[in-house]
Amino acid sequence: MFRNCHIMMSERDISQGCKQGIASAQHALFDMFSPQLMATIFRYVGDDDDAKDVLQDTFITIYGTIHSFHWEGDGSLRAWVTRIAVNKSLNFLRHKKRLKSTTVPVETLSDPPDDVDEETTQEVASLSINDIMEMIAELPDGYRTIFNLYCLDGFSHQEIAQQLGISEKTSSSQLSRAKALLARKIKQRIKNQEQEYDTTRYEQRHK
Repeated sequence: MFRNCHIMMSERDISQGCKQGIASAQHALFDMFSPQLMATIFRYVGDDDDAKDVLQDTFITIYGTIHSFHWEGDGSLRAWVTRIAVNKSLNFLRHKKRLKSTTVPVETLSDPPDDVDEETTQEVASLSINDIMEMIAELPDGYRTIFNLYCLDGFSHQEIAQQLGISEKTSSSQLSRAKALLARKIKQRIKNQEQEYDTTRYEQRHK
């Protein structure tokens, strides 16, 4: 019966139900947010099995701290659970010692690539969202983490600095390098696609 009735529950109803320990509300919360949170976690940890472990830990924390959640309108519960997922992802990366690159002093980092131009933003339109997310996943852990935090999850450089124990200058510098590296990957991906297209046309003409 739960599977047929919980679909109509609002975020506010779900949060209130979870605070009261109502099982149907807890199930509804999981069904509503687990796909999005899994995708968010995967952006950080980059492995399905690891992401599943972090997701489980995320929901344990959500259910255990839901009493501290304050309703602030539609979307506030989503924002709250997403922050928990991001924090759990960062804790996982710290535990695995995969955030070392974010602690490199800014003065020791190499200069960003200088072959990126404004056309890259237009070229992105020719790629699918899966292509773009795949290239983000290929970024080094430190670059990918800061890119995710700033560009996709809405953290400020001040918040990132506090989360990762770095300076705002380092956060900003690594973001610039992450964007430049991603732009280079996008250019290379488009170039490869164009070459594949030309090869296919050539082969079709000479059959």
